[in-house]
Amino acid sequence: MELEQGEIVGGFAHNQVMQLADKVVEAVKSGAIRKFVVMAGCDGRMKSRDYYADFARALPEDTVILTAGCAKYRYNKLPLGDIQGIPRVLDAGQCNDSYSLAVIALKLKEVFQLNDINELPIVYNIAWYEQKAVIVLLALLSLGVKHIHLGPTLPAFLSPNVAKVLVERFGIGGITSPDEDLKRFGIL
Repeated sequence: MELEQGEIVGGFAHNQVMQLADKVVEAVKSGAIRKFVVMAGCDGRMKSRDYYADFARALPEDTVILTAGCAKYRYNKLPLGDIQGIPRVLDAGQCNDSYSLAVIALKLKEVFQLNDINELPIVYNIAWYEQKAVIVLLALLSLGVKHIHLGPTLPAFLSPNVAKVLVERFGIGGITSPDEDLKRFGIL
């Protein structure tokens, strides 16, 4: 029995995005793309995880979602359209392909001649669910990425002392509601 039908545009690992680099850079410079939102990570069936689909629906039309992992199944079928031919959801693949998202961010940092990866117009709103996402989080932290938001709950294994270090040193935070977070993250 067929559960659903339709098409999904995928295949935006770093090699493909680099082929679109001139288009992406021009869209950023012209203001057509104002923000990128990394919405990668894991997913589950709980109703609280609908947050990510609601957040994607509420994003302004000048934002692009960079994704990898199962969380994308909450929003990759939404009719979000494109920006000057660039799909608003650039799907790098599974969670192990988060490497491509880091390569894209580092290339954007280089192209825009920035000193710090945190100067990029990128917001990190990561869906936390499974332990293997720890390596993705550690990779982002090792690159110096700050102000990563995790949700809908923080990892259960975090001790109060480790959580305190992550909050104080890296600005790790949780999520609230899509409307409030869009304002908090500087998207609206």
